[in-house]
Amino acid sequence: NWHFGIADLERQVKVYPSSKESLAGGGTLLQNPLPTAGVIYADILLDMSKVPVQELALVRFLSNIIDELGTSELSAVALQRRIGARTGGVGTAMLYEQPLTGGAGVVPDPLAISAHFALRGKATIEKASDLFDLSYSLLADANLAGGQAKAIELLRESQTRLESSFISSGNSFAGMRLAARNSLHGYISEATQGVSYYEAVKAMLAQAKDDWPTLLARLEMLRDTLLSQDSIIINLTADQAALDAVRPVVDEFVSRLPATPKVQPGAPSWADAVSLPKRQDEGYAITTQVNYVAAGTQLFEAGEKTDGAYYAVARFLSRGYLWDNVRVVGGAYGGGCSFNPTTGGFAFSSYRDPNLLGTLNIYAGTVGVLENLEIDDAALEQCIVGAAGDLDSPMTSQQIGFRALIHHLTGVTTEMRQQYRDEVIGTTRDSFAAFAAKLKGAKTYTAIFGSKTALDQANAKRGTEEQISITQLG
Repeated sequence: NWHFGIADLERQVKVYPSSKESLAGGGTLLQNPLPTAGVIYADILLDMSKVPVQELALVRFLSNIIDELGTSELSAVALQRRIGARTGGVGTAMLYEQPLTGGAGVVPDPLAISAHFALRGKATIEKASDLFDLSYSLLADANLAGGQAKAIELLRESQTRLESSFISSGNSFAGMRLAARNSLHGYISEATQGVSYYEAVKAMLAQAKDDWPTLLARLEMLRDTLLSQDSIIINLTADQAALDAVRPVVDEFVSRLPATPKVQPGAPSWADAVSLPKRQDEGYAITTQVNYVAAGTQLFEAGEKTDGAYYAVARFLSRGYLWDNVRVVGGAYGGGCSFNPTTGGFAFSSYRDPNLLGTLNIYAGTVGVLENLEIDDAALEQCIVGAAGDLDSPMTSQQIGFRALIHHLTGVTTEMRQQYRDEVIGTTRDSFAAFAAKLKGAKTYTAIFGSKTALDQANAKRGTEEQISITQLG
């Protein structure tokens, strides 16, 4: 009657080969020699830290429009066809990471951030030069000047998509609002994807329609701020022979970029320019019959040591107490909590929830549940095995190479990963008690997306000190 237990867990973290070297011009080349069946995966990262913080929403828009415009030589349709014919696809992303300034298991400086505009593509080795040529065209030669009609179309689409996302996945927007209070990373993620981005989209749309030359000048300034050799990072994943073969192509690509950015905005650093939103109970009124009820707190402050065991405790709560009460009894489509071991943040959330106050009361009952918990050996073992299993989800070579890039950006080492794994596997009953004590001393604040009626009814039953400030959306 065999079962998979703690004794069967792999104790050592997996280590994959990767190397780092300097590029001519001062950039960084990361290489991950992994089997990829003749395909090369490339991530090209441009440093965003010089962009004025108030222009970050526009960087998000630039990343959306850059491959929709064509170039000085190709129409939009011809460019898309060429990308389709010669590569396995090229896409843009904005990568924000929180560097681990305090070392292993210590909450980092909340104002530290690594932020990059990324172009991510793949191609067969024979087509690697096409991949880098097309990447250069998108980054340096996208036809921004001819983009007014496309800009208006994309911004309208963004506005509509965000409005429907508030209703279909309010939980993710609520989570972003909570994270924005805790760190610059959270603040900027919210400013470029959340409710704040929605407000920025409406303003950009008005400018695209009424004052296109100004919006165009802002887009061109951004491009000239981002493009340079001196702080570029290129991350390649392929087998070793392919990495060697593609190196001249990479050097040629880099040499075409300006040595330093054409525009140096000289804006204050983001850490100096931003004050994080104050922690308060907030709600967003949307046209919906269901609610997305989130509440969170900063369990650990910068410089404090966290514990990987708390990840296992939060997972246990999500699959037990919160699932049983928010989902099964309460009738929500989903409910749970999560602990972020990097930032020290902890949050509850519910998904498509008919309740609001009842759910907040369930969250408030968590400490009592933990304090009175009698967890037997079998349940503790299951909790640990499940949490360790989350660390081991299978990854493709492309995913392994991308994860190596993230580790480079954050400063995560093999030793840190090993320590975290040891802490997860070392979860004990004391971990549950320690987590309860930490949670008991913390004040949680809400971020709720729901109907105006539900929010008003909740306020009518809450004390003067606990009023939820309500913003109407859409």
